[in-house]
Amino acid sequence: MQHLLLHSAKPGTGKTTLAHVIANTLGYQLYTFNASSKKTRGIAFVEEELIPLTRAGNYKQIILLDEADQLTPEAQSALKGVIENAQGYFILTCNDISKVSPWLKSRCLSIEFVPLSKESMMECLQRIVAVEIWNYSFPTSTELNLICDAHEGDLRNAINCLQAYASFDDPYKAKKFLLSLGETDLDCNLFLKVCLIEKDLGSALKMLENREVRKAVRAVFEWSLPRSNLTDKTKLHITDAAITAERDIISGVEPNIVVTNFVRMLMQ
Repeated sequence: MQHLLLHSAKPGTGKTTLAHVIANTLGYQLYTFNASSKKTRGIAFVEEELIPLTRAGNYKQIILLDEADQLTPEAQSALKGVIENAQGYFILTCNDISKVSPWLKSRCLSIEFVPLSKESMMECLQRIVAVEIWNYSFPTSTELNLICDAHEGDLRNAINCLQAYASFDDPYKAKKFLLSLGETDLDCNLFLKVCLIEKDLGSALKMLENREVRKAVRAVFEWSLPRSNLTDKTKLHITDAAITAERDIISGVEPNIVVTNFVRMLMQ
């Protein structure tokens, strides 16, 4: 065992779960903190909460610090010395490793978690369905595919979605809930008008703000295909932009860059 830094660009990939597995396997006591709140991201938290734990004489303990990238620079600076002299071990998790100081990185084994593949997510959901969902009907493979596509790479949210499905008493409402996962409230007509005609980059990006990139791109693509008022040339142009965006997402390009490039290609 050693100090670990578990990081992934996407949530729900198993970082916190692995920390619990390690503690259970070793029989170590696990203390869990989340650095996303104002109370737990500053230097006072390190001095008042973490230091006493690391000096209590318990070498069989793991201190799990979720979202360590939210720690202030001062707290990270203090933490590096705490980790170096700790009794027990630290496991830090984060989504944005660029916000973690080089000094903390150098004191931990860094492990990257990639988004789970659709096949792995399907396998996990199918196991849960087989064991736990016993009410009116099982979700079909098509419906499980909808869940996986809607929560790409994020198994935690996919499981939460499956749980929501199982909570419905009415089969019709359950199916409607799953089908709604593929829907988006993006006004594709207005979005394409802003991109193709007005060529307003700022407004187009504002319309895609805080949206799941892949779902928004697919919504624009799928909306455009059956439209008789769009020429074949325009439809192919939208297809090219959508293909590039899909490839960029798969390659792990930062979402804001994917969105900006998607809009840029549409405006050309």
